[in-house]
Amino acid sequence: MTPAPPPVPRRARTSPLALAALALLASIPSGNASATTIRRATLRQMVDASDTIVEGRVQGVRSFWQGRQILTEVTLAVSQSLKGGGAGSLAFLQIGGRVESPVPIEMTVPGAPLHRIGDRGFYFLEPGSPGRKMIVGLSRGRMLVLHDRAGDYVPFDEARRAPADFAEEIRRLVAGQDAGSPAPGARP
Repeated sequence: MTPAPPPVPRRARTSPLALAALALLASIPSGNASATTIRRATLRQMVDASDTIVEGRVQGVRSFWQGRQILTEVTLAVSQSLKGGGAGSLAFLQIGGRVESPVPIEMTVPGAPLHRIGDRGFYFLEPGSPGRKMIVGLSRGRMLVLHDRAGDYVPFDEARRAPADFAEEIRRLVAGQDAGSPAPGARP
């Protein structure tokens, strides 16, 4: 008996309808599609854009509905005011946040900072809706004070700065001096 010849592979036919369906599926975006451009402002630009600059610690974070938007109110315990008011306590608004009612939902804004109770940092604020403040430049308007084995520092423009030095640099810019110039009354 002779063995049967191997089966000849059949060439699959693809219908034009199947190709159209595949093209339609490939055109549907998967995941989130969003774009936010944050201009890398200099410290001088940040100071100029702000009417209030404070160093403080986040005391409270509260998200709520306002119309069809979710807003988050951040309350700071101000340790020092570097420009404008802000003694004691100060609040500002940010678009986005998480609410639980009527159903749990979260709205995020790409590039916006997430605030946690206890965060310490420098906050650059500008006028928002009447009587409200908002952060300048999304995440660029909040410079956290971080801590490691070497101590506290503020990371800004890939440089590590001591919080006191960063505050002094802001004061100089508010006073109209270049950031690198000596403080008034300092000896050369």
